[in-house]
Amino acid sequence: MKFDLLKDLYVKNNLGDDKWNIAQAFMNKMQAYVLEHNFAVDIDEINVDHLNLWIQNLVDTHQNTVDHFIIMMRYFRVIKQNDLFIHLTKFTGKLDVAESIYDKLEKVVGKQRKEKIVSSFPIPELGTNLVKITEYTEGLMERLKDQLTEKELLLVLTDNHHQIPRNAFDQEKIYYEASSSLEAYLKDLHERKVEELKSFEQSGRVWYEQEITPEVVEFVKDNQEIMSAVLVDDKLYITKIPYDTPKYLHAESAKEKAYYMCHCPFARESILKNNVKIDPKWCYCSAGFTKLPFDVVLDTDLKIECLNSALAGDPICRFSISLQDVSYKK
Repeated sequence: MKFDLLKDLYVKNNLGDDKWNIAQAFMNKMQAYVLEHNFAVDIDEINVDHLNLWIQNLVDTHQNTVDHFIIMMRYFRVIKQNDLFIHLTKFTGKLDVAESIYDKLEKVVGKQRKEKIVSSFPIPELGTNLVKITEYTEGLMERLKDQLTEKELLLVLTDNHHQIPRNAFDQEKIYYEASSSLEAYLKDLHERKVEELKSFEQSGRVWYEQEITPEVVEFVKDNQEIMSAVLVDDKLYITKIPYDTPKYLHAESAKEKAYYMCHCPFARESILKNNVKIDPKWCYCSAGFTKLPFDVVLDTDLKIECLNSALAGDPICRFSISLQDVSYKK
């Protein structure tokens, strides 16, 4: 184990001795589990399957806390086991999203009706097997479709369920105000995002949940819809960057491409499972995430439509945002 690298992280970020002692004790416990089950001679040599067994043990022993997942993510990040770090984000990426959807459901239909709809769908706990999570999502979506009108359903799902602070995009609003037009802003935004990816590629750091290669940079550079938008006839067109772009670019089948495209921890595994089918309208949750920066920049609640989605078997996730009757710089 490379405890020295982890300790350096705790010291550098002033996390304190108490947190370091907790982290050290937890990683020692994980190391003991690895050795006891003959996974490897050292925790640094485990693979994703081993990690899944350890995570299931955490669930079974009620140790599946956010703090424990953070410790593991910190460790595998500092030792540059990027595949294990990225795998952990598949679990943490769902934190508080379902809770936010349930809260929005209550706002839309009221507490009594909300309880009737979701009482039989308790939110999966952190560390739940990823396939089981998709089974939960499949059932929840069928229940929502059965009990809500389409207008209510889209209103519930299309929101900022990742709870990203709106002020995170204040700088983008400044860039927009300084631009000559919305089109000029979108072009500049794309160029800045490409430069951001280049910096991650050159440093070897993980960008959100994926590794950035020169091929990824070129892929994004060639399409302004990715990480920005293209304006056509009062509509913004946006294509999401794939969840795992390197594997997406080398996928050998349509199903593989859709799988590596999908970002959603509640749905992704269903793409490879023929016995789990999640209604593509679930992707309006992603639509809410996608339109948030433009809601802030244009200071309004924009209308968005899903045009293509991985859950529908499409090779891309693409959206359009209507700017009809919206004031913007031309």
